[in-house]
Amino acid sequence: MSCWIRLGIEPTSDETLIRDAYRARLPSHHPETDPEGFQALRMAYENALRLAREDEKEAPEEKTEESGQEVVEIPQAFADFCELLDDPARRFNFEAWQAFVRALDELSLEQLDELSWGLYHRMADAGPLSYRCANLLAKRMAWHQQLLDLEFNDARRVEAFLQRIETPDPFDTDLMSAWSVAAQTESLWYARSLDFIFTQRPLHEFADFASQHTCLPLPDDAAFMKRLLVQFTQAGIGAPIFLQCCVEKQLEAPDDVDWLYLLACQSSLLGRDDQALPCWIRLWNEFRHPMAESRLLELCAKRQPTFLPLLIQAFDCLGDFSEWPADLGDDAQVYGSPSQRPETLNRWLGVGRLKLDSLAQSFVDWRMTGDELPLLAQLLGENADSRLLQLYRHAWALHRGDAVLLQRILDQPLPVDALECLVLSGFKVQAGQHLRWLENAPIAQAMSVFSEADSISQQLPQALTTGELHKVCRLWLRRLRPYSNTALERIAEAFKLGAVKDDCDLSELDLLLQLSRRGIGLPPVGLGEAAWEWHAQTVFLLALLDQPERWLPMIDGQCLERLPFSPAHPLSRLQPLLRRLQREQGNCDGLLGWLQGNDPVHGLLVQQLFSVQQALDSARLPANTLLYTCIESDRAACGDDLLGLLMFWGVLYHDPSLSAEQHRALLQSIAAVSCEDDWFEGFRDGLIKGEPVWPPRKVLTDFGVDKLLAYEALDSLKAMVRYGAAGVPKTRVLRQLQQGKDDVKNSIGLRLALCALLSWSERLMLAKSDIQPVPAGAIWRLGSRLGRKAFIAQVLGCVVITPVAGLISGTTFFGILILLLGVLLLFGATLRRLHDMGRGLPTLLIFMALSPVLPFLPLLLFGFPGDKLPNRYGVPPDSGSGEMLSGGLQAALRRLNG
Repeated sequence: MSCWIRLGIEPTSDETLIRDAYRARLPSHHPETDPEGFQALRMAYENALRLAREDEKEAPEEKTEESGQEVVEIPQAFADFCELLDDPARRFNFEAWQAFVRALDELSLEQLDELSWGLYHRMADAGPLSYRCANLLAKRMAWHQQLLDLEFNDARRVEAFLQRIETPDPFDTDLMSAWSVAAQTESLWYARSLDFIFTQRPLHEFADFASQHTCLPLPDDAAFMKRLLVQFTQAGIGAPIFLQCCVEKQLEAPDDVDWLYLLACQSSLLGRDDQALPCWIRLWNEFRHPMAESRLLELCAKRQPTFLPLLIQAFDCLGDFSEWPADLGDDAQVYGSPSQRPETLNRWLGVGRLKLDSLAQSFVDWRMTGDELPLLAQLLGENADSRLLQLYRHAWALHRGDAVLLQRILDQPLPVDALECLVLSGFKVQAGQHLRWLENAPIAQAMSVFSEADSISQQLPQALTTGELHKVCRLWLRRLRPYSNTALERIAEAFKLGAVKDDCDLSELDLLLQLSRRGIGLPPVGLGEAAWEWHAQTVFLLALLDQPERWLPMIDGQCLERLPFSPAHPLSRLQPLLRRLQREQGNCDGLLGWLQGNDPVHGLLVQQLFSVQQALDSARLPANTLLYTCIESDRAACGDDLLGLLMFWGVLYHDPSLSAEQHRALLQSIAAVSCEDDWFEGFRDGLIKGEPVWPPRKVLTDFGVDKLLAYEALDSLKAMVRYGAAGVPKTRVLRQLQQGKDDVKNSIGLRLALCALLSWSERLMLAKSDIQPVPAGAIWRLGSRLGRKAFIAQVLGCVVITPVAGLISGTTFFGILILLLGVLLLFGATLRRLHDMGRGLPTLLIFMALSPVLPFLPLLLFGFPGDKLPNRYGVPPDSGSGEMLSGGLQAALRRLNG
């Protein structure tokens, strides 16, 4: 494009016209907002001036003669200034400008006044300059003091120019003295454009501009290079040359925090995390650099995400505080108390969106939602990385551990790994502050006196009963520690334990209070490793008593085996049972049936397991006292199952293990049921008397009950009410009852009735389970049981030996006597064999009556197996010395049912 077109004028030699055109278009192409347009306009302006001057030189004399005008002599100082501007070697040289300014001192004031604005316009039109040099001339000529002598528009342009040249140069322009004009112009324009975009525009625009490919010389100016490095670093641009520069400078000044920071940033930007990590750690440890926290968290999330929650916790350090006022009502009492910084809460929200492994995720969920059980299950479990598990235990102890666990953190040696060392160092700082607060803060001291004093009249200070101070007291109570019975009662009264069921902060204290009222307390906390063992046992017990159905499936298979056993700890009352269940069935399901309600710890756990479904799902048959409690606490579980519920109440009503008060309540429940059908009154009266009658088949069909199962159950109830232990159903019937109880198609009420019958039968059978098997040779023990093999041997012996002995006896009398003795022995063996099959004397009489007609009828006893369960005649003959029904009647019946 022609310079005249760019200026918007016709070709001319009038410099004034050219200058006016240039100035008219200059506001549209400001060198800072439109550097490319300004550069093009400036080049057009200079080319136009050059062409105009060349035209003037062709005939200067002719113009002078023809016009008759006087030739104006150009001042030497102005010519020298033009030479200075046109000389690339001196144009940006500060000493050359100083020499020119000193030369102006030799001129008179009149000459300076005549020269002043000429110099200004020549410098203003000269294009890119060193602002340092231009400002030197501006101050010498005092143009800022002459603005009032100019017109408004001219004064405004001059003032804007003077303000612009007061801006520092991006680098030392003396270094460009040996460069070409193009190199000088382009480098200075590029440097000033970088500064303008960096200060005036968003960083992403700076990054876009700086990322454009270009080839420019840059001066060897240390300050400029550092500023350029800072700008590129803040814009997120990494470069190997910048990194090398940082390395060299940091080696020269190892303690310079700025170069250390730039080295860390450039290493991170170039993806050299191994080089960046120690730099960021040093920036945090030694200088507490504000950017170190976020950069370390980013590196941790990228390299070791399982450590990220630990690092967030480690950075949650409040300022050290140890000087609390004596007045408990002072607001400064909360200073230094355990709490979380606002940025920590925000970080939990951020890390919650990441996919972490189970241990790390459980810790984050705990800090965000307060759900502690999943984390406790992980802390008590195994982890492939024992160091990681130990650090998470320390992180948990910062919030829940008392002075012993906090001191344990302080005593831990610092690990070799840099990240682990950073985490543990942060934990030590927090543990130290927590210890200072627990030992020296007036609130903590007041709570210690309140919870340890034996005086019943000891009261919580009034200042601690409301507001923020009361919340701090509740946090003090969140730390696990043993309390005396008196202290727990006092805490319960002051903090309303149990008043709010969802109060998770103090729910554990409520459990400790209930144990205390049952005469059970926590032992003292040990030292060292014993301190963690005490906390592990305590949190396991409290989690089990609080949410057993949720807690037991969470723990791993070996947790109970690893958990130390302490006879002094309340957990010892449950731990052997839980271990046994874990070994026998691989889990702790069905715990309710194994619990003993008379044990204080068992009783408290039973309260959490009171539900009909728990009773039906129990691996062992619950005692009928527990079944009574379950149905009382969950009446709606049976729904509209009138028949099943009546049968269940009838079984419980006749069970002597229930108390008289429970019997009265059951009788009232049965009597309160009303039905207009004809069969109902007879059925209810028979149920109350212990002589239940069979309901009509149509009724059973309407209720969806299997008639054979219902009849077996009612007959079993009648027999047990009438004969007690002798009326315990036979194994065949028990197996049918067990199948009906396990069949989920049956109604809840019927299954409960069958469960109650089985539980009653089990209790009666276990009453004889301590009887040892009678030897087969004890032929005089007619009330005992005889196995099939021993019976066959004795029958064959009687049949073979008796005739032979009678024949060799020598006399008829002794022969008849031996024969009678053999018959008696045969009858005794048959009776004992019938006992083993669950039969008695009536069956023997039937055999005796039919024997004349069917002489080989007794031989049928050879083929039938004996009862595999204890019955009213004792334990099975082949049971040995082992414990009978070790897994309970239900487990035995399920094995028989396959």
